[in-house]
Amino acid sequence: MVRIAMLACLLVATTSCRSKYQPQTVEVVDPGPPQRVLPTVRVLDAGMTPRAPLRYRVAPGQIEVLYLELARAQAMQAGDQAGQSGIPPVQLEVKMGPAEPTPQGFIRHQIQITQVRISEMAQKMSPAQREQMEKTLAPLLQVQGWSEMDAQGRVRRGEFRGMEDVPPTLRTMLGNIRSALLTVPFPDEPLGPRARWEVERKVQFSGVWVDQVVTYHIEKMEKTQLQLQITARQTASPQAIGSGRLEAYQASIMGSSTVRLEHFTPFSEAEATSQMRINTQTQTGPQLVRVETRTIVRLYPAEAAKEFGAGEPAEEPADPEDAQVITDPGKQKLKWQ
Repeated sequence: MVRIAMLACLLVATTSCRSKYQPQTVEVVDPGPPQRVLPTVRVLDAGMTPRAPLRYRVAPGQIEVLYLELARAQAMQAGDQAGQSGIPPVQLEVKMGPAEPTPQGFIRHQIQITQVRISEMAQKMSPAQREQMEKTLAPLLQVQGWSEMDAQGRVRRGEFRGMEDVPPTLRTMLGNIRSALLTVPFPDEPLGPRARWEVERKVQFSGVWVDQVVTYHIEKMEKTQLQLQITARQTASPQAIGSGRLEAYQASIMGSSTVRLEHFTPFSEAEATSQMRINTQTQTGPQLVRVETRTIVRLYPAEAAKEFGAGEPAEEPADPEDAQVITDPGKQKLKWQ
């Protein structure tokens, strides 16, 4: 009887607890894309004294507009046939921000391409060529996303939408700009004038995995601003690419950048050259295709437009839904030589 009474009491107590304390659902916040593998940063020379740790200090709520100008020429040879193509000088207007601090101490900001302009070279195109150029560039206005970087300029997370419709060559160019010129990853160690360090990472452009090493050299150092010389090299091992096979790839980048630690946007100029060999299958058998590319890039914030001689645009930002490409020859600084 005693055992039965104890079990009865336990059952009543358990039932009472269940009715009093109902299970609760917990809302789990989506953490977003996983953190990226951080690049390897190696100090080659800590530089002269005095030295100081280099860190970004972007204020919460800060919004910046960046102008990105680029031009590309490409030569291709397949067997006894050869051809040339390219992209005339193009100007992208990119909005970055507002800056938002995260609980992890990162700097999160939105990124959106708000305008696309092509140079006066478009006036020499036939209507069909002009239409094709606009179709090629229009998907850029659908690109938007966000990025998180730490105080050392290392991208921790990021997500972009609309890139799938951007041609592979443009995706590769934008990837190179973002990984080598837009933000500079700083080492843990304090640095001084004449310091040199390199950043090694593996990146993927248009389905191709590339080993990239970027070397930064401080020419001039002020409290919140750095003048850098930048060199980069890229290589890729043989791998499948589409329906063919990449046999060899190498690229080099040389440029300069003025990094402002209190801003997202730098002043940067660079020139890149690349060589690539691809084996493709044709109806007559395998064929080796050789591709050589030369790209010129210039980055500068909107407030520096006059200094770069490019006049700040007067038009309202293009509506991404319209995918409108604006031709404005007077606002292009970059010209083909």
